[in-house]
Parts: sequence; C-alpha cells; structure tokens
Amino acid sequence: MIRLWDLGQQRCVHSYAVHTDSVWALATTHSFGHVYSGGRDQSVYLTDLSTRESVLLCTNECPILQLSLQDDTIWVATTDSSVYGWPAEGLTPQKVFQKGGSFLAGNLSFSRARASLEGSAPVPVYKEPSFVVPGVPAIVQHEIMNNRRHVLTKDTTGSVKLWEITRGAVIEDFGKVSFEDKKKELFEMVSIPAWFTMDARLGCLSVHLDTPQCFSAEIYAVDLNVSGAQEDLKCRLIWLMIPFVAC
Repeated sequence: MIRLWDLGQQRCVHSYAVHTDSVWALATTHSFGHVYSGGRDQSVYLTDLSTRESVLLCTNECPILQLSLQDDTIWVATTDSSVYGWPAEGLTPQKVFQKGGSFLAGNLSFSRARASLEGSAPVPVYKEPSFVVPGVPAIVQHEIMNNRRHVLTKDTTGSVKLWEITRGAVIEDFGKVSFEDKKKELFEMVSIPAWFTMDARLGCLSVHLDTPQCFSAEIYAVDLNVSGAQEDLKCRLIWLMIPFVAC
C-alpha cells in the first residue's frame, strides 16, 4: 500500500492499492506528480498521484530494495547482487500510460491481492532491462569442513566452491553440483578443535576469532606442505591468519 501524507495536516490524504505485497522502495518524478514503487512482490509500478492511474512497468526475479530515477531510466536494486536499469520515461511519464495496460489504484490493499489471485494481474510494459550492472553472486549456504581449514560454499547461481580460510581464497570451483553430495565427498576422518566461527549474512564469508578457542587448533607442519619441517612439528592454525589480522 502506498500512502500520500499531508505534513501540514499530519494525516494520510490518499491511499493507493497497487502492490500485492509490502512496498519497500519509492521514487518520484521532479514534479511529484508520479511515483515509481517496488517491493516484495518483485514488481515496479508507475502511478499517477492525481488520477490514481497505475501501470506495471516491469517485474524482477527478486524482491526490490531500492529505486533511483535518473532521467528516462529507473535503476532497480534487489536482493540479487546486480543492479538493473529499466526504461521509465521519467521526463514524460504519460508516454508509459499510452502503451496500455493501466488500471485504477483502489484504496484497499486486499483488492489488489484478490485481483492477482483471480488471474487478472497486469502485464508489464517492459520485458527486459536496458542496462544490467552485474554483481558478485552472494553466498547463501556454507559448511565448515572437518579439517577446520576449508569451507564449502554455495552461491545464488548454484555454484559450489571450496575455500581455504587461512589464505582467504577459493582453491577449487566445482560448478553447479549438489552441495550435500560434495560435502559428503570431501568428508575427512580428522578431529580438530573448532577455532573460529563463520557467517555469510552479508553474502560473503565472515570469519570470527574468539579467545581462547582460536588458539586451540593445531596441525602438523607436514600437512601444511612446509618444506623441511620435522614430522612431529605442529603449528597453530591461528598463526596462518596473522597476515589478515595484523595492522
């Protein structure tokens, strides 16, 4: 639901039932006569604030987080890592309505949801974006391996990769394979204490070192391929992280 507020009266003067789910982003023309909106329903709508006429501009594959109008292009940021530029006719928005497919926005949110369920959802004016600024695929799944040095990840494209934590680099890219099958294949019968924790909330790997646990994991130097090392020489894995944490 889009709401237009009068700051002088401190109340809502108009409501526009355009989306079928939560609205998360808005962008207006310079005259404030038209508004572009996007949200959880993965759609961008253009609405005339005076006539209540609305049209489905485009649809995306992911929920929309931010909109930015630049002349005749509306830039769309979603939960995907890429940024998309769609035709918007921001200088003359009336041209979009002339392409057809517009409807009158009601003032009750359930009316749009009901229309969608009944199969009367509007058809987008534009099918493909004019510009795409590709981003790095976000990591959506990860698993710390038993050797406590390697982490298996899966990103939004379905690509599975193996990371070396002490180097901060990908050591093998398996492509689009089963994450669970690859995890079983890489399983090792070793027991090394947990010396770090990890999350991927930002779409990338974040390593957290907490004392004293981070000093508890040791590994034989020969297993690290240290040339000339004695067979009984052990190294604490935390020291391999010094190049990344020293400042």
